[in-house]
Amino acid sequence: MTQRKIAVLFPAFFGGGAEFVTAWMLESLKNENRLSLYTFSKINFSEINYRFGTTLSNEDIDLHVIYPSLGFLSDPQRYYLMTIRQHLLASHFRRNCLDFDWSISAFNEMDLGRPGIQYIHVPLFGHGNEKARRILKYPTSPIRTLYQRTFELLTGYSDERMKGNITLTNSHWTADLIKDSYGINAQILHPLVFLESSEILWANRENGFIISGRLTSDKRIETAIEIINRVRQEQHDLHLHIVSSGYDTQYRKIIMEMRDQNAQWVFLHENLNRAEFSRLLSQHRYGIHARANETFGISIAEMVCSGCIPFIPSKGGQIEITGNIPALQFDTIDEAVEKIILILHSPTQQKELLNKLAERRKLFTCDTFCEKFKLYIDQVIN
Repeated sequence: MTQRKIAVLFPAFFGGGAEFVTAWMLESLKNENRLSLYTFSKINFSEINYRFGTTLSNEDIDLHVIYPSLGFLSDPQRYYLMTIRQHLLASHFRRNCLDFDWSISAFNEMDLGRPGIQYIHVPLFGHGNEKARRILKYPTSPIRTLYQRTFELLTGYSDERMKGNITLTNSHWTADLIKDSYGINAQILHPLVFLESSEILWANRENGFIISGRLTSDKRIETAIEIINRVRQEQHDLHLHIVSSGYDTQYRKIIMEMRDQNAQWVFLHENLNRAEFSRLLSQHRYGIHARANETFGISIAEMVCSGCIPFIPSKGGQIEITGNIPALQFDTIDEAVEKIILILHSPTQQKELLNKLAERRKLFTCDTFCEKFKLYIDQVIN
């Protein structure tokens, strides 16, 4: 049987949850399709495999690094170039790369020139994205909208073509946000979790917390540090591990200073591989997440799948990961401190929560993600 030709578009690889999903999209399709990846990043597949647990290679995927002379477009410190990257990538694809059976935007809304698939982690680029930006507390202003419209005109973007794509997203919460922003329906495909180490019994785990994600202000790492510090003041011997694979330079300095001020119980780990990260998670009892209105929160799913009990803000797609358990949700620092202390004091409640969370794990396995994603591809191409 002739292999189907599929193009996957992803602007730049910085090491976060969207990159993890993209890597496994490629993994799920590589054996039965001829894949091409269009991006600004100069990718070493060995490094991708090391970080995400995939087995990708240049034999599986035709890598197209567009505008390689514009290396600054793939600089992880230049988040403000997100709009430019998105529209330049799609524009290049529409002009030069239409000889495919299907095309996939692995990063949010994109005008692919004809109907394709778009996986929206966060609705940021279509007309009406200002609604989502306000809810998510992303920067928005008339000037920013004008800036976006300017690049749409320069690159030939069509909002109607974008809306003609089949849309997948990470949670029901995000699907509602997409519907409210663009009037289009999205199907739910939860991101996946890949962990390598075996689970350690609860009794043998350290009485500590993990928080993971990019060191950027929207993740509110400083809030997590304050919460755990407050719990420690109630005579609880706890520690906090911060795990990161990307950062904003100025915000990283703030977190480094806080770590240095609390060096006895705050630890920072950067660029761990899957095995190292998996081992760290499995050695600890608890996780914490501080950003409200997260569209999903892959780090929370990783905590659940490793057998941790995560404490999370009560607003956003992240509550779907845990099954919407009120005892684990908080709106304020005071509420977080109170709920953490209650569970620390109750082995019975710990056991009940662990049993409930264990039922959620099958939603985020590699097999579940790959099977569902391949099913979507087969439905639209065949």
